[in-house]
Amino acid sequence: MIAAIVAACASDPAPVPEFDDAAWIAEVKATDTAKLYAPHVDEEGLYYNPWMPRSERPPPPEESRSGGGWFFRKKPQYPPFPEEDYAWQENDYSYLMDKTFDSISFAGHASTFIKMNGETVISDPFFSNRALILSKDVKIKFDYSKVPEKPVVIISHNHYDHLDKESVKALVKKDAVFIVPMGMKKYFTQLKAKEVYELDWWQSLKLGPLTYTFLPAQHWSYRLGYKNGTTLWGGWLIQGSKTVYFSGDTGYFRGFEEFGSKYEIDYALIGAGAYDPRWMMHYQHLNPREFVMAADDIKAKTAIPMHFGVISLSNEPLVYPLYELDEFIKENPGYAERIKLLRVGEYIRM
Repeated sequence: MIAAIVAACASDPAPVPEFDDAAWIAEVKATDTAKLYAPHVDEEGLYYNPWMPRSERPPPPEESRSGGGWFFRKKPQYPPFPEEDYAWQENDYSYLMDKTFDSISFAGHASTFIKMNGETVISDPFFSNRALILSKDVKIKFDYSKVPEKPVVIISHNHYDHLDKESVKALVKKDAVFIVPMGMKKYFTQLKAKEVYELDWWQSLKLGPLTYTFLPAQHWSYRLGYKNGTTLWGGWLIQGSKTVYFSGDTGYFRGFEEFGSKYEIDYALIGAGAYDPRWMMHYQHLNPREFVMAADDIKAKTAIPMHFGVISLSNEPLVYPLYELDEFIKENPGYAERIKLLRVGEYIRM
């Protein structure tokens, strides 16, 4: 049965829909930033984005037909580029045990380690080798013994490439503290997590020397056993000796402008991958061009791209976003000091 469905999808002759990037950006710019603060639960108790609800943006029928087979299609051929220059780097993360080693490490996809004020903060840990049925292209065996006891783990939403059950279970054994979106606390307590905090958009929590604020993002939530929108999604602001923004999964939206006007952000970890095909991905994921726009909007002193490097969720090659941004910086050298490109396994000192 599954083989028949795959074959049918792969042979789907429907054309790939075109996408108007300029019209999309104009639509985003026309949204009202006041709605970032609006109620975001509907009459059924489900979460949504009030400035541009995803439920109001279904693909037209012809796109739905082609979209059904998109994942099983042969990916388009991208021009050759020096992939080895952007490949993942070995890192044993031994420095995580050093409380004085203030740094940001990119561990692949949306997984990062933020060392600040003696604390270890982990974003969206995804260290197992698959997301539900999708296997990682780059399988890196992670050594949890290098993680200090009682790290703080921030979760952006419940999709499998951001909420990895096996990673959560391993971090529970490290007595991790979890800070999660509304509706997600039960998931972690069922995995024996002892300390879990559940936040709504714009809510803040102070733990030790750091303050964590949950911010809106333009995305959605779904997981087997959970109805679409049952749990919230978002990004995180971490304030200590530096202010670090982690976008989680998001499309381009006016929230970046709002965050840039409210906070003085030192480092911004912003998605730049899983963007092609644009007709399908534009609402929930940024492409490299939009990454630059978001970095400008948020006025970060240093912007770091993420959401690429270990698992293929879209058409572009695994590390192509890093290559595209590298080429952009060569053509626009004024960004060289503001955008820091990290390969999987690399880190910067703060």
